[in-house]
Amino acid sequence: MKKTLMMSFLVSAAMMMDSTAEGLPTPVLAIVEQATLDQSSAFKDIVKQIEQKRAEIQKELATYETELKAQDKKLAEEQKTLPEKEFNDKRQVFEKRVKEIQEKIEIRRAQLELGVEEAKKKVFEAFLKVADDVMKEVGANIMLYKETVVTADKAFDLTTQVLEKLNQSLPKVQVSFKSEADVKKQLQQQPQ
Repeated sequence: MKKTLMMSFLVSAAMMMDSTAEGLPTPVLAIVEQATLDQSSAFKDIVKQIEQKRAEIQKELATYETELKAQDKKLAEEQKTLPEKEFNDKRQVFEKRVKEIQEKIEIRRAQLELGVEEAKKKVFEAFLKVADDVMKEVGANIMLYKETVVTADKAFDLTTQVLEKLNQSLPKVQVSFKSEADVKKQLQQQPQ
């Protein structure tokens, strides 16, 4: 009796497992490195464009710094000879200029960040499409990041194929930097 009961339990458990898995495909796994994005030609091109933009901004900032130092030095000298009201007026003009330059610096920083964000998004979208295509080509139905897998046979790693196809499909991405007016508007819309 006990044996019959145990057999019935095992048969019903097997039937339940079979019915819950019904309709689902057998998992066929593949893996790809997250670093594939960073290794892509498009991402390297983005980095190059950002470095060029950053150098332009550094040059601009150096000009502002020179301007402000000269004005500050002139104000310090004029403080000795000007009446207090006239000096305070000039000091306010100087402080207004400092504030304008700080705003420009913030806008430049935001231009960089927004440009990078949009360009990276394009690379990521292309990566997802290419990874999906490669996965289907090899007959896999689940793609995992290699970094989340403890261990796996190297045959499951599709990183090289994905990187090659990504470089073919998206060799470059043009980083677009929003205008000062657009960035300023966007910054003003953000909650403080």
